[in-house]
Amino acid sequence: MIMGSGIKAQCKVCNGFAVADQFRLHPLHRQMVCPSCFTGKTDQKKKQAEETPKKPAGWDAEDEYLDRVAKLRRMQETVTFTKIPGSDAVKCTCHHCKYQFKYDVARRSPRVCPYCDTEVPRIKPLM
Repeated sequence: MIMGSGIKAQCKVCNGFAVADQFRLHPLHRQMVCPSCFTGKTDQKKKQAEETPKKPAGWDAEDEYLDRVAKLRRMQETVTFTKIPGSDAVKCTCHHCKYQFKYDVARRSPRVCPYCDTEVPRIKPLM
């Protein structure tokens, strides 16, 4: 068998072309796929294209800022904080995964949820 013969084949997943010797059997697709499909690069590109919503005409930096602020407010409303008596810490429930953990208001730690790495919104120190 001659390696690197240059014969190209079409991938049935992404419809791209690659050298036939580089195709490998993918466990999830259960068929031979090109190197980019095997490493998941094409899946990542498809997910990014689906996740990025289309912006309406006239969308500018100010609209982007307002959208970010609105998302932050919604996130702060969904996160629940309960004061723990006798300490500066509060009991926090993550809005993303519903995991409960202690949040130290004075140190502002942890900055992210210990379970899912979602950012914890900043709150003012409780007196």
